[in-house]
Amino acid sequence: MLKVPPRHQLAIAAACVALNLAVGKIATLLSMPLPLDTIGSVTGAALLPPALAIAVGAITAALGWAVINPVYPDYIGTQVSVVIAALAVMRFIGFDRLWKAIILGASVAVVAAMVSAIAAIDAAAVGSGRSTWSAVTIGGLPIDLADKLVVALVAWALVRRRLRVNA
Repeated sequence: MLKVPPRHQLAIAAACVALNLAVGKIATLLSMPLPLDTIGSVTGAALLPPALAIAVGAITAALGWAVINPVYPDYIGTQVSVVIAALAVMRFIGFDRLWKAIILGASVAVVAAMVSAIAAIDAAAVGSGRSTWSAVTIGGLPIDLADKLVVALVAWALVRRRLRVNA
């Protein structure tokens, strides 16, 4: 039988999805170089059970087509992999210190860059004569690294604040 999560967990999950969509849309409207659309996913990984955290990423990708960009569902694998990578890093080293958030951001960036490469390869970079691997690593990894470091630090600050309020 399917167990329904407690209301407070559902509320946190909904807030994480809304955060992803709102920040992602703002970043798109402002043409920011970093999408920052996984802040809620990483925050959810820290505050929610794994299945519900993964649902945050999947729901974000499913709704992102209407809010952020019509091609957003192509990146469902990226959203889910961000959550899974964040869950794994948090399980191994935790998420209670700033340096741990930095390690999480770097780790998640590598995973996100690899999974995003499967979904869509920068056609302009490949068209310029570079190999597919070169286009993905040179074009995608630095942006993913910057994005996921900012995401991890913002999520760490949100989680730290939430845990301090509940203490």
